[in-house]
Amino acid sequence: MVGPSGAGKDSLIEGARATLGNDEYIFARRIITRPSGSPGEDHEGVAEAEFAERERNGEFLVTWNAHGLRYGLPHWLVGLLETGKHVVANGSRGVIAMLAGRLPRFVVVNVTAPHEVLAQRIAARGRESGEDVLRRVAREAPPMPDGVPCVTVSNDSTLDLGVARFTDALRNGVRASTAPQPASHGHLKAKLDGRALDEAAYEAILRDAIAGRYTEQELTAFLTAATRALDDGEVAALARARTRFAPKLEWDEPIVVDKHSMGGVPGSRITLIVVPIVAAYGLAMPKTSSRAITSAAGTADAMETIARVDLTHDEVRRCVAQARACIAWNGRLNHSVIDDVMNAITRPLGLDSRRWAVASILSKKATAGATHVIVDLPYGPQTKLPTRADAETLASLFEHVGKGLGLHVRAFATDGTRPIGRGIGPALEVRDVRQVLESHPDAPADLREKALRFAGEIIAFDPRVDSAAQGMRIATALLDEGDAKAAFDRIVAAQGVRPAPAMPGSHTHLILADAPGRIAAIDGWQISGIARTAGAPRRAGAGIDLLCTVGERVAAGEPLYRIHAAGRRRPGRGGRVGAAGRPMRQRRAR
Repeated sequence: MVGPSGAGKDSLIEGARATLGNDEYIFARRIITRPSGSPGEDHEGVAEAEFAERERNGEFLVTWNAHGLRYGLPHWLVGLLETGKHVVANGSRGVIAMLAGRLPRFVVVNVTAPHEVLAQRIAARGRESGEDVLRRVAREAPPMPDGVPCVTVSNDSTLDLGVARFTDALRNGVRASTAPQPASHGHLKAKLDGRALDEAAYEAILRDAIAGRYTEQELTAFLTAATRALDDGEVAALARARTRFAPKLEWDEPIVVDKHSMGGVPGSRITLIVVPIVAAYGLAMPKTSSRAITSAAGTADAMETIARVDLTHDEVRRCVAQARACIAWNGRLNHSVIDDVMNAITRPLGLDSRRWAVASILSKKATAGATHVIVDLPYGPQTKLPTRADAETLASLFEHVGKGLGLHVRAFATDGTRPIGRGIGPALEVRDVRQVLESHPDAPADLREKALRFAGEIIAFDPRVDSAAQGMRIATALLDEGDAKAAFDRIVAAQGVRPAPAMPGSHTHLILADAPGRIAAIDGWQISGIARTAGAPRRAGAGIDLLCTVGERVAAGEPLYRIHAAGRRRPGRGGRVGAAGRPMRQRRAR
């Protein structure tokens, strides 16, 4: 088992030990040159001299150096392997080739997580400074040797989900150690040669990838080839193939609507407004949404400040029956093992997986039972789609692939060059949402406007509505007359009201303009980064409150934004709060 610092290997091992620890699976205890009982894994601690003596006596199967310490696996583990036991050991990429040469049945389980998640976990240990954390996360891992079976596990969510994925990987690894060349290997090679594949070929490759029959090198080569040459027909074929890997939810509804956004715009929490407007109109909208990965809040993070989001399929059905809609976390409902395997490769390599993502997104909408889908494609220098042309090209692909899946899909390019709303962070974003639903005079106008546009487009899916303009008029009336607010309250009640809703953090720090001028731009990456440094989304009350917007004139000393934290923290400690005054580009007055 290998993976970078912060991937959570020790936690996964402990969870798998409780699930699989028996006469068949043996979890190796490492020998390390640090005292026994030190924080971290259960290990045998020895002094440097004793470690060296054991090494000279041939007592180790393999040894390696890391972080100023020496690590070793005892040689007697080979005896367990010879009796048919499966041995699970936390190791190092640097010794994979050596172990593969010594052990006839050897499989690597590669545990990964996004860099932001790794950094958060390492920092939470409290053993390293901010710069040390960044250096450790940025460290390049040596390449995996060719020909070694490898099963990849993405540990980017809850511990329970990570353990479930890991135990599945261990079982897949046992199969991979004796499996012949996958039956789909010819299809994979055809893609490497630049040929187009059909639906059956993609289904076969995905099935073998999930089963761990391909090495990480083979899957990396395949994904690299696919991202370079995946025509529109192949995206549709891939989407149809993906629907084979999840049971389809069936609804006794003529129209079931859904919405997706490619994201990248801080504060754009329109889903929490669109869903109740649509529910108030009467269309069924079982919305599933993600948690934040690199942003300060995901839709599920925001909704969780006021209601349960970890719903089961039965609970989703109940919510739709009671309130016509829900806003639930997708990790429990339509989690994709395929995405675990593929994201673990595409994210670290930075592969452009937009076309692959279209197949992933729409296949999930199809298996969730949606009939009509609206897609928001923000474009801008800090989003996933740099230009309007990029967004419009992807919009056409979404609509083409949706048609191939039997879905009615409408996709729109939208301006993603600035934050939407004022709050950046779960509780602050929900505050903005409530203001819009309550028609409060302080409600952010841009948040209201975008939410009404998308709600109107969704309502226009109803054949009784003759245009998006009429849909928007209906949406506006439902919002202004309080029907959407009442629908939101019904959705929250159906999902389960949180007894004590999360509120914006009470510990605040104002950032002031250092000169008079006009706000020319707001750097969304820095804004989100500061909000995350303050604690968002893990601490729901943390984040940033924008006190001015692009185009607004400010005088020297006037507030630009307010940082909210859940607890007291000296600005600049453990992050870049100390440099927080520059995410707004300001043109000085002359």
